[in-house]
Amino acid sequence: MKLSWTTVIGGAFFLTTAAFFYHTFDPAYNVSAVTAGKGPVFFPRILLVLMALFSLGVIWQGTREAFQPIARAQFYHALGAIALTGIYILAITWAGFLISSVVFIFALPWVLNYRNLKVIAAITAVYPVATWYLFEKVFKIILPSSPWFDWF
Repeated sequence: MKLSWTTVIGGAFFLTTAAFFYHTFDPAYNVSAVTAGKGPVFFPRILLVLMALFSLGVIWQGTREAFQPIARAQFYHALGAIALTGIYILAITWAGFLISSVVFIFALPWVLNYRNLKVIAAITAVYPVATWYLFEKVFKIILPSSPWFDWF
């Protein structure tokens, strides 16, 4: 089997997915029969199985590629995206989902060196608000709210 960065990344996603899937069997998630035996991990398990299958597909695709070193600029872009994602996760608990998502979605393309401001602005304006509305109003899933504003 050839080793490529695609294979390595696919393997990392597969291992992460397997760890999360294993964690869904933690006794903390055992629930009563009121939930018809599904509980809070039913849908995440479906997503994790799909993610594992897609990860295996990425691994397989990577075996068909030749190994190429990662350019320094690409490495720094990836490192910046990982750091920004970590900051975003922390910011959600501090500033709420909507404010944090707007800042994250605006900043991430800049970190990845994408500079089409019209596209970035459109996605920044629509995507987090639509996601927030869908979860809060349609699915009735409460997302972390802003400590400064009562209505989001």
